[in-house]
Amino acid sequence: MKVFVTGGAGFFGATLVASLLKKNYQVIIFDNFSNSSEEKISPLLAKGAKLVEGDITDYKSIENAMDDSDIAIHLAASINVEDSILNPEKTHNVNVDGSINVFRACVANKVRKIIVASSAAVYGEPENLPVSENSPTNPISPYGESKLNMEKYTQKFSQNNNLDCILLRFFNIYGAGQSDAYAGVITKFMKNISENKLLVIFGDGSNTRDFIAIEDVIDSIHNAISNLDGKRGTCYNIASGRHVSIKELAQLMLSISDKKLEIKYELPKKSDIHHSKANIDLAKKELDFHPKISLKEGLEKLLKLN
Repeated sequence: MKVFVTGGAGFFGATLVASLLKKNYQVIIFDNFSNSSEEKISPLLAKGAKLVEGDITDYKSIENAMDDSDIAIHLAASINVEDSILNPEKTHNVNVDGSINVFRACVANKVRKIIVASSAAVYGEPENLPVSENSPTNPISPYGESKLNMEKYTQKFSQNNNLDCILLRFFNIYGAGQSDAYAGVITKFMKNISENKLLVIFGDGSNTRDFIAIEDVIDSIHNAISNLDGKRGTCYNIASGRHVSIKELAQLMLSISDKKLEIKYELPKKSDIHHSKANIDLAKKELDFHPKISLKEGLEKLLKLN
């Protein structure tokens, strides 16, 4: 099977491509290197992945690159929430218009199967926790709005063109090799711990997040590949189903590292969601998705690698 991966050179994409190659898939990486470099994925190219440098905002380049693929996995996106506030037009152009180009290219190349990366940002500030796929969507940032619009176009293309399609709403992903472009609070805490610097928390530390290890995320994509038939843009939460406060996270990471570093509290960011926790029952039932790595286990692994 030939798999076409947009954004296949980034932190998330490169980890996925490595796992696809291990399962003997043929892989085409389509990336503009805005969040990576060809040098960083040279081991993947050496193992047989094919690289096409291009941008999803350029329809013709993606249509030509997708030729003869069996399935598309669409990860490419503009992912920085703060950047989306400063430049919402660019975020929309990449995440909505660029995604439409991916879907059009699927139709033109008769690629009948597609898996699309969405985000928990579509929920905004939840009224009730945990959030299920049927919870209200009310994004509070242009990034979240762009992902919600992208979902709607995905479902229209899937239904109108009989494409087997699954949307995965990823919560807070962390893992080894996470670049600055993807850096969440865990990556930033880890960097400061390694450099013996204080940890900075925006707000009072009571904000909660549902963190999921990249290994479990990759499993969810493999499970989605196995369960694509007949889906027409069905959404699934991909998370651990547990949440932790940012203050508790900092204390846990300091405890694991056995370091006594100061925690500094600064003014909260306006774009920050206060609380996040996913209900993952639907993914368990329909995708057989069962996250295996606890937060403590994942952090212990990360801090040893660092």
